[in-house]
Amino acid sequence: MTACARVPADEVRSPIVFSVQPLATSSPFSEVQAGHIRAVIPTQWDARPLPAGRYPQEGFVASPRLAAWERGTGTVQGMEAFWIDVAKLQIPSDYYYLAARSPRLGSFAEKDSCEPVAFEVVVDHPPDVAGPRFSPGDYVAHGSGTCGEGKQATQWAYVVVAPGFGPVRRLGIPNSGLYVVVAVVSGHREEAKSLLNQMVQEAKFNGQRITDIVEAAKRLQ
Repeated sequence: MTACARVPADEVRSPIVFSVQPLATSSPFSEVQAGHIRAVIPTQWDARPLPAGRYPQEGFVASPRLAAWERGTGTVQGMEAFWIDVAKLQIPSDYYYLAARSPRLGSFAEKDSCEPVAFEVVVDHPPDVAGPRFSPGDYVAHGSGTCGEGKQATQWAYVVVAPGFGPVRRLGIPNSGLYVVVAVVSGHREEAKSLLNQMVQEAKFNGQRITDIVEAAKRLQ
C-alpha cells in the first residue's frame, strides 16, 4: 500500500453496530460488540463506542468511570479495544508499524507508580524504506505490569499488532492496519489477574481472538 490519499474530511461514515448485553443471568460479565469487535467486561462497567475522529478506527472504551479513564493511565480500571481500517485511511503501511512501536500505552512505563512485569516483542520487521529488499513491516508485542500499591494498586495488560504485509494479515480483519487492546483492573490478587487475562483473551476481531493472532505470529514468522 503506497497511496497517500486521505479520506475526504466530509465523508459520512455509517455508525457501527454497538451493543452491551449480559452473557448470562449468573455471569459477572457483559459482552460488548463494537462493529467487528467483541469483548467481555464486568457487568458494572459502562461502555461506549470510540469516535472515528480523524482516523477510521472502530472500537470501544469501557470503565466504571469513563471520564476518569481518559485521564488516568494505569490508575483507573477500564478497557479499550480498536482497529484501524487501511482501506479508508490510505497511507503507507510504515505508519502502522511506527504507531505500533510507540503506542499511547507507553505512558504506563513513564509513570513513577507503574512497573512493567512482562514485555515481549513477538515480531519486529522494520519497513525497508530504501527499497532494495522486501520487508513485511509487521510488529507484534504484548506486555503487562502493575501501578500503585495497596488498595490503590492496579494490574494492566496490552496487546498491539501491526500486520503489515506479514502472515497474520490473513487473520482477524484483512484490511486492519493496527489492532490495540488494553485493560486495567484493580488489585494484586489472583482474582484480579484472572479477570485481566480473561478480558484480554476474549477480545475478538472478526471472531479471531487477539491472543490467537499473537500466537499465530510466533509460529509463522
